This record gives sequence, structure tokens and C-alpha cells, in this order.
Amino acid sequence: MSDDPTPPEPTPPESGGGRQVSVHVDDEMKHGVYANFLVISHSPHEFTLDFCQVLPGGEGGKARAEVVSRVKIAPTMVGKVMNALNTNMTTYEDKYGMVRDVG
Repeated sequence: MSDDPTPPEPTPPESGGGRQVSVHVDDEMKHGVYANFLVISHSPHEFTLDFCQVLPGGEGGKARAEVVSRVKIAPTMVGKVMNALNTNMTTYEDKYGMVRDVG
């Protein structure tokens, strides 16, 4: 968590044609949902990103992942999403230090 009371605006991937897009977040969505696991699948026409919460101690000791948000994107968006994540991760690490993979 950050001590900064006003988080930075998210950096959306560029839309086609280099135009700027104003992003509006409804009140119901402004707090978002927490996810600590991601499952990605694809078909010839789309990529599906299932953001999940993994809760330990399920039946028989198995962890259970509950999907909290499902996002479908066109294959043409995948590279843009990866570039935006890379840019934001670099900015984050420059400010807060390297992120270590836990687990």
C-alpha cells in the first residue's frame, strides 16, 4: 500500500490512431477488486483474463481460486497491454524498488 493519498491515474494502452481517451470509472467500480492469481486462455478471436482470489485451505488441502473479474480482449490488444504493464512496472520499481516474486 502506498502512503500517497491520491493514486496516479492508470495509463491506458494507446487507442488506434494515437487519439487520447478520457477514462470514466463508475462509483460501483471505483474501488476495484483484489486479485492474487491470474488465468489466461485464448481462442482464435479473443484472450480471456480471469482475475482470481486464491483462498488457502480448501477441501482436501487444495487451494481454491475464485474468479473476481473476467476480462476479454482482442488479440490486437495483447501487445499494447504488455507494453503498458511493462512501462508501469518500470515506473513503479523506479519509485518503490524492485518487486521480488514471492512463492
